[in-house]
Amino acid sequence: MIRSRTVAAIALGLALAAFATFAILTTGAGGRSGPSSLRALPSGSPGAGSGTSSGTSWIVSGSTLTRLLAADPTGATAARKFDTPNAYVLTGAAEWAVPAGWRSTPTASFTSYAALQSAFARHSLDPRIRAVLYDNEHWSLTPQREQADPAHYDQLAAELVHQHQLLFVAAPATDLVNKLTPNAATGNFDSFLGLGLAAQIARYADVLDIQSQGAQNNPTLFASFVSAVATQARQANPGVKVLAGISTNPSGTAATAATMDRAARAVRTHVDGYWLNDPAASPACPACAGPYPQVALAALRGLS
Repeated sequence: MIRSRTVAAIALGLALAAFATFAILTTGAGGRSGPSSLRALPSGSPGAGSGTSSGTSWIVSGSTLTRLLAADPTGATAARKFDTPNAYVLTGAAEWAVPAGWRSTPTASFTSYAALQSAFARHSLDPRIRAVLYDNEHWSLTPQREQADPAHYDQLAAELVHQHQLLFVAAPATDLVNKLTPNAATGNFDSFLGLGLAAQIARYADVLDIQSQGAQNNPTLFASFVSAVATQARQANPGVKVLAGISTNPSGTAATAATMDRAARAVRTHVDGYWLNDPAASPACPACAGPYPQVALAALRGLS
């Protein structure tokens, strides 16, 4: 669980981040040789980076989108945000969540590189999928070996996804530092910056989601962390889209639409968009208290 930090600690994290980013750019991610140039996007795909794609980008799960549409009979609010190629809707053949006729980018989500590799090997990925999200975290859903070397497995995932001419969305959780530096004195945010994970992973990603929602109730911390990670990521890959996570119940604590709106607006100039989280309790998130679709709708209406 993400812990709050003081502004002074963030300053230390920024200093560490600058050093880590310099090391990454000169030696390659995690000590490995990186690509000599950034990969071009598949033909016809949404552009990466704020310079090549207009409008706010979004990530939303299919279950969240379904609840939003049910809570708003006209569907106008959800359509304005998510009926666009800039919206990555997490979906699959079992429960296809992209409404008929919408232009959203259907996105498959994996918490394990091994599972992603298996899906391609078995040709089980729905042919309508246009992007793949790798959500590696310090939890039972991501294998220990992948948690221990997240940059390497993000690189492997990106290379595999790109081989199939799909977009790669990286969403590394800040709690990965609990596996990498379990005895670190600083909190997850400082350690994530200091390790340079955003730069290492962004080098191979088309989209990088910052799992920042745990800091949402602390506007100063949220803004400082998101802006620092975004800077670090774009220094490594100027073309990467950077998104920030916002949530109706971060770490199981119910949030108001005003809180979500304030956090999102605080980083608007630093990111290309947001991941709208409205999680319900599940094996993946036993502490989650939602869903709160009306809160999510109110936050969306505010972010016009």
